[in-house]
Amino acid sequence: MKKEGSAISDELVEYTEPAEHLVSLRLNRPAKLNALSRELEDALLGSVRRACADEAARVVVISGAGRAFCAGWDLGEAAPDDAQRQPFSALAGVTTWLELIRLLRRPDKVFIAAVHGWVAGQGLELSLACDFVVAAASARLYFAETRVGFAMTSGAAKLLPAIVGLSRARMLLLTGATVDAAEAERLGLACQVTADGEHETAALALAAKVAEGAPLAVAAQKMLLDSALEMSLPATEHAELLASLRLSGTDDLREAQEAFAAKRPPVFAGR
Repeated sequence: MKKEGSAISDELVEYTEPAEHLVSLRLNRPAKLNALSRELEDALLGSVRRACADEAARVVVISGAGRAFCAGWDLGEAAPDDAQRQPFSALAGVTTWLELIRLLRRPDKVFIAAVHGWVAGQGLELSLACDFVVAAASARLYFAETRVGFAMTSGAAKLLPAIVGLSRARMLLLTGATVDAAEAERLGLACQVTADGEHETAALALAAKVAEGAPLAVAAQKMLLDSALEMSLPATEHAELLASLRLSGTDDLREAQEAFAAKRPPVFAGR
């Protein structure tokens, strides 16, 4: 990876490596509250692909420039096609979006959304697909789909009830109710609330803490948590046993044992 603090500024997504094993992506369309356009969506997908291809990168923080994290889809790009009557050029747009969402669920990378201001529609779906959400006090979260005549396309209908319960999920999805940062933390939509302007720093601190862990074990834990949404308790227990057996022969486990004996912090290599 490049030296600490190095950055590449894309017109629409800033890609920064603030420290070893960490990557920071900042949506950079502040005049539109980082509302997703086709170009921003493509740029974000490209940046996430790049982070996923970097073997040294373990944790990725996604944030937004300006006054908001992401205000959803830019409705200025949503004029209906007279021939097909599909407001978002559906198939091509959804294919790009689903690839992005699925990359965020890769077990070998951890993604943290650092949100502030408006976190609406697909912006909220994007944060929900991440492993953690750190919210500034100014954050206002809502599912805008019923307000614009569209539907979720990120698996949120599965994930949201698992987080907040079915009744609250219905309330959030069907009414488009706005939730502030404190309520988001109470419901489980955010894991931490910070003062305004401190959410990115807090997210990077959390990222550094995750990056200290053994990469193969972090990946196994993420995979087990995601898989458990679909599996019975006995099947989950079996998957945990298999994961533990796989990890028992790794260099990282031996490094942890040697570090414990030497009373020093372990240095994990992901092997």
